[in-house]
Amino acid sequence: MNPTRRSIIAAGAAGVAALAAGCSGGGSGGGTGAGDGNLRISVWTANKDHLALLNGIGKAFTADRPEVRSVTFESLNPSDYTTALTTQLASGNPPDLGWILETNAADFIEAETLVDMAPDMKADASYRYNDLEPALLHQWRRGTSLFAYPFSSSPFAVFYNADALAKAGAADPAELLADGAWTWDALAEAAKKVTDAKVARFGLVIHEFEYKQWDRLYPIMGAYGAAPWTSDDACGFADPKMTDAIDFLRDMAFTDRSTPAPGDQADFFSGESAMVIFQVSKIGPLADVTWKWGAVPLPSGPAGDRQVIGQAGLGVFAKGRNVDLAKEFFLYSTNTENAAKLARFFPPPRASLLTSETLAETNPLLSKEQLQKVIIDSLKSGTVRPGHTGYARLSEQTRAGLDAAWTPKADTRKVLRDVCTSIQPILRTGS
Repeated sequence: MNPTRRSIIAAGAAGVAALAAGCSGGGSGGGTGAGDGNLRISVWTANKDHLALLNGIGKAFTADRPEVRSVTFESLNPSDYTTALTTQLASGNPPDLGWILETNAADFIEAETLVDMAPDMKADASYRYNDLEPALLHQWRRGTSLFAYPFSSSPFAVFYNADALAKAGAADPAELLADGAWTWDALAEAAKKVTDAKVARFGLVIHEFEYKQWDRLYPIMGAYGAAPWTSDDACGFADPKMTDAIDFLRDMAFTDRSTPAPGDQADFFSGESAMVIFQVSKIGPLADVTWKWGAVPLPSGPAGDRQVIGQAGLGVFAKGRNVDLAKEFFLYSTNTENAAKLARFFPPPRASLLTSETLAETNPLLSKEQLQKVIIDSLKSGTVRPGHTGYARLSEQTRAGLDAAWTPKADTRKVLRDVCTSIQPILRTGS
């Protein structure tokens, strides 16, 4: 996933509201069948390598299908992707298929905008539906229905500048991992050494966090056994475990000064930070760095080994002009062969492809050991970041409430109790 998720989610509030108001109905179909033969797929990437791969799959799909006039991947602006997509849906100009963020899955499903693809996936023996990892489908399922295929299941991990850590006298994370000593405390210690030695401006950055995209903190929250809300819609911010998680970051920012404080920024790829937490689907720029780098899973914390996964799903829109062809393209573009091609950028949910040997064929930047530990093991043991109905409003209210925590003398416990007061009504009603 390559959009700036903060802007996507924040901008999506009005769009998802329109979605719920104007697009319900037809969740199991109801579009216009074969339509005009011009398939349109909304995506948030403009990356030329991504689009070359996607267009290649689209071209192959049209090769022996004269009824398909074109397959177009429409690159919507990442800064307002969800707004643009939901506005199209609500205004009667829906794409045939589109990418959806896992945190917004519930809104799209509950508004009945997506076609249940499970019957078609199961009916096609060559599709190998049982090859899909059940744990990676959870966000997109309702009972036996499946409303999107999580084409990108991308674990969060720690990537690091091995040269900078060595110069600062900090232990190599891969060696700590091998010794069973790769913990959040060890990460914080290494980050402080880098900052104290002035080897880099900061020891750690959390990609795209910037004290606004709060859900980038799920890796730290999970390590402490904290969660923003529970399965029965109770707010989790008032849990003492959440206080410990937020204070861990506050200590790094305001005491150790080893991670950017509010208003500061640092770029890992240019060497301004020795470590970064981000998703494995975003490692492309590492091909151009001149220093030695490494990659390890998220550290273990007080709650043990808690890996976190971000997802993007591909869905067929029930009100699209070409529902029948869209369903065909869905099955074609996500079959085993094309899933293997997409694995170059997007970790797949197929068990048969989740081997270091298979992934190594399309992932030249990561070693087989890194592929196994950072991607495969994390996908098999990790948890997908939670979504919720009304997520856009919920996320914005949470961000606003957490603003008070990002000062040196903040009363973390009180701030988090206030966050719960603010978001509990949304959790209860979903809007």
